[in-house]
Amino acid sequence: MLTSRGWWLLLTALFLAALGAALPVARGGTAAILGLTVLVWVVFEWCRFLFALRWGVPELHIERELRDDRGPVVTLWSGRTFTVIVRISTTSRLSLPFALIDDRLPFGVKLVDGGTNGAGQVSRGKPVEISYRIRCRSSGPVRFEGVRLRFADPQGFFFHEAFLRRAVEYPALPPLVDAEANQRHTKHDNMLPPPGIHRLRRAGSGSELLDLRDYQPGDPPRMIAWKASARKDKLIVKELENDVPVRCTMLVDASQAVRLGPPGNNALARLIEIASSVAQAALGNRDHVGLITFDEESSAYMPPSRSKRHLVDLLRRLSEIGRLPVAASRPDAESLIPLAHALAQEVYPDLLDSRLNTWRWWLPILFPRPEYLRSLTLGDAVFPWWRRLSLTEWRQQAVRKRLAAVLTVVNGLPPGALALMHEDDLHLSIALQEFLSMHQVPYPVPMYDWRGKYLFASPEKVEVLAAALLTAVRRGRDNELFVLAADLFELTGRMEPLRRAVRVALGRHHRVVLICPWSPDIPLPDSEELEPASPMGDVMAEARRSLILRYHRAFQETRREFGRLAVPVVCAKHREPVQLILDRMEQLRVAGIRR
Repeated sequence: MLTSRGWWLLLTALFLAALGAALPVARGGTAAILGLTVLVWVVFEWCRFLFALRWGVPELHIERELRDDRGPVVTLWSGRTFTVIVRISTTSRLSLPFALIDDRLPFGVKLVDGGTNGAGQVSRGKPVEISYRIRCRSSGPVRFEGVRLRFADPQGFFFHEAFLRRAVEYPALPPLVDAEANQRHTKHDNMLPPPGIHRLRRAGSGSELLDLRDYQPGDPPRMIAWKASARKDKLIVKELENDVPVRCTMLVDASQAVRLGPPGNNALARLIEIASSVAQAALGNRDHVGLITFDEESSAYMPPSRSKRHLVDLLRRLSEIGRLPVAASRPDAESLIPLAHALAQEVYPDLLDSRLNTWRWWLPILFPRPEYLRSLTLGDAVFPWWRRLSLTEWRQQAVRKRLAAVLTVVNGLPPGALALMHEDDLHLSIALQEFLSMHQVPYPVPMYDWRGKYLFASPEKVEVLAAALLTAVRRGRDNELFVLAADLFELTGRMEPLRRAVRVALGRHHRVVLICPWSPDIPLPDSEELEPASPMGDVMAEARRSLILRYHRAFQETRREFGRLAVPVVCAKHREPVQLILDRMEQLRVAGIRR
């Protein structure tokens, strides 16, 4: 509560009062009176400062508004700039001290203009406002936690820090693309489709002439062909060709394998960009687009449609999976504790208050952790008691206990969860992982186990993908396009269920395209960017070369597996997948859908 300036003033006042009491009254009376006067003033100002905070801080309110060039918005778009306006107001009649205001900038958002800091004295009817501009780097939810306040008196003797929590999430949708440039061209022929091809039920919605027939009562006058009627000497009506909508269903992988990497720069972000571009271009052509998102456990199905509302719902679904966190089955608690503790100190300082969340230093001595709950090392075998009674161990136990208490309160867990997370590393690491994911804080995850096995292969998603494809085929119509955007590089020997599902789709006269996500740091298989063999001393370069070769080999095996089924396989690094999908849809529309 006291600043360094306040401590020096308090010590000076105490020194003068003690000096006046030690000297005789004639010589030390002035010093004693001066010291006691300053001491009484400091105590009075301190009580006044505490009283204003005690009754004024609970009455503070946060009003957050996001605007674009047109006005307030409730939905953000990736790649666009928005203005954030934060107002701090109060309903208390007391005047609060001078405050420094700092708005916490969410992860995945770039500050474009202005600053997140502000200063002023918050009073009734006079709010303090902060304005700055942000740009969303990628699609996904954007979470604003709240505002940090630092109060101080005019003289700078006292200070107080508080955090006003008001968590608000705004969905950041994928960027809008130029759908007009990707629309279909004029049809080159006027060929009637073969039997079994479904047209729209509403007749006359096209723009090309299909046939001329005699006038029948009830035909609209605007459809009369006057020149043909003049030649025939009777009324002739034009019949226009109906538009043939192409149905496309995209199956987007949202498993743990594609979430690896920083948000907005991983494989999932590229798949979302491709799905968003294809959906907007296809709906611009008035085609039907559906979406299936799947992971290792389940899938979510959106039937094909072509309305504007359907496009917004599809983009919202893509934004929901845009920043899904990576969840390891056995995360490392030692690497998550510092991140979670720093986040709790910033967002939940009231829950870490020593008056509420305490730690007894004698607990590790009288009640040590059981050995079967500890991750034993070689140092534990050599110096077990030294490690148990070390100062580092005591500090770690204190942080663990306080974090366990915060997680119990935030997640609404029963009281027994505090002791369980304090003792067990597995439960604590899983709870810390969920805590960081809820606040959208990136954290490291182990990719390989102690045997060197890749932990995110996810063989379960092959069966989920196969079941989702069969569901889409069962609900679909004839000659539909299915786009599989999935990471199958580590599953080349376990794709038999998916191959059977693809055969069923091809047997129903559908078409299937496989898009494999590609890391931006790895060159394409057909490019010449592969590094030459490095000397024996350069271990990192040789490891990178082996990783690239393994990636290329997995891609070639996946292409060979699906090439036997006549399914094209492309990598999602450039814009070729989007153009390939649009070309396939154009072939389905123009060429009569022939395989």
